[in-house]
Amino acid sequence: MSSDNVESVTIMKTESLQAMCSFCQWYPLFSKNALEAIVLPVPKNVCDYLEHDAFILPSEATSKITYSNSEWSDGSAVNELEEDSDFQPTFPDFSRRVQEVIDKFEAVFIKSNWSAPTDSTWVTPTKTLKCTSLEDVYLLLKSSDRISQDLSFAKNCNNKENFIAPCLVLKRWQDVDPCTEFRCFIVNGELAGISQRDIFQYYRHIENEKYDIQKDIKSMFMEKVKDKYPANNYTFDVIRYKKDKVKIVDFGLLNKSVTEGTLFTLQELQTDIPEAPEFRFIAEDMGIQPKTTTHLCVPREVNEFFQATGGMSMIDAIQKEVQDQGKEENASIS
Repeated sequence: MSSDNVESVTIMKTESLQAMCSFCQWYPLFSKNALEAIVLPVPKNVCDYLEHDAFILPSEATSKITYSNSEWSDGSAVNELEEDSDFQPTFPDFSRRVQEVIDKFEAVFIKSNWSAPTDSTWVTPTKTLKCTSLEDVYLLLKSSDRISQDLSFAKNCNNKENFIAPCLVLKRWQDVDPCTEFRCFIVNGELAGISQRDIFQYYRHIENEKYDIQKDIKSMFMEKVKDKYPANNYTFDVIRYKKDKVKIVDFGLLNKSVTEGTLFTLQELQTDIPEAPEFRFIAEDMGIQPKTTTHLCVPREVNEFFQATGGMSMIDAIQKEVQDQGKEENASIS
């Protein structure tokens, strides 16, 4: 087989494995053992909007909308958008479904098929992924390169053998204690390793309950995951709230990128597999390295823009920009 053919087969295999890790693929199989979530398909016009360079939020996310027939949570009616949306994109059906989930959960955590928009938390007032409004959802999605990359990957796969429908995942928001989060590594179908997720902190809780934590995660894997996930080498993240209560957060590939930021290396997992899963955690608070910057700061050009607006909030600045664009378009028409 030529080198080109080998490379092509490798790419196809990687794409196939990546498709298995799509939330839409695995969640129906493991929903009873995973964090509660509602999955919404993302229409093509919304995908096109999110991939477009222009930063304009939909009308329903930046203005009070008057509808009829049904109502939003604040009592306002829901039907047709007002005329002030002429120069703004609008996705009334999709936005309505998102709003319904927000109303049900009160606050949500969002992600796409694979990624959460962690690179755009700087745009939200709370600087987190907590969304309580359509503004929060669209701001995070529109500002995130990670989301755009996911959409591009799904689009490229859809031109080949693996069909992946872009989706928006909305999970009920909850404050999670970092000491309860763990990443699990599956090699040749067996649980090879368990790593503390936050490797920059020492948690006495983990030290005190290390045997119970290892036992609970292994039991959950053996009973709920083993031989049910359609791959032999992969990772999955869990939250162990308390004894005998473990929930799946996500599935992922087994490669160098997912071992970075854990207490295992890919080479260790592939060449030195213990008989029982090895549980690694920070066992003392001496010698812990300073945490590298994992959050992204506001881009310089964005910071300069907001300085020029006199300290406006993100949403107010966007609304003003949209209004100015509308005035320019009306002036050119007249």
